[in-house]
Amino acid sequence: QATDQLGADDVVVCVPVAKLMEEGATLLNNNGMLVLFAGVPNGTMAPLDLSAVYLHNAQFTGTSGLTIDDQALVMERTLAGSLSPSRSVAAVGGMEAAQDGIEAMMDGRFPGKIVIFPQISGLPLLGLDELAEQYPDIGQHLADGKWWTAAAEAALIEKFWRVGD
Repeated sequence: QATDQLGADDVVVCVPVAKLMEEGATLLNNNGMLVLFAGVPNGTMAPLDLSAVYLHNAQFTGTSGLTIDDQALVMERTLAGSLSPSRSVAAVGGMEAAQDGIEAMMDGRFPGKIVIFPQISGLPLLGLDELAEQYPDIGQHLADGKWWTAAAEAALIEKFWRVGD
């Protein structure tokens, strides 16, 4: 009602209650962002319509639980070049792999972050070792054959992103 039925640009949920997270997602407009900022326990499930991400450019994001000082230290080390956030990437997948990615995260299948590319279709969830084996043209861009890089991401997008299909 407050937005004249247009939806909100940003919805921030500050309590770890799945039902409120689900309801928060329904309040978004196209291009809206849902921020889950509540220290949600592992295994918390909330049915969210992920089609809003690829059909309406919605963004769903959460926090790591780090303190501001922790975050500042990470940024400082990243900017100094002594910390590479890309080293935390352990698996990648296209939009159809989103559910598998969520399950893999909950099961602890990969020893790092799982990146889902909503603009890519036809790529199953793959660990970086599997990606390199199945797609050597992308794998050749992994640093030391095992670390995610901007060049690997560019090669992945070049191979799988089909505009207008």
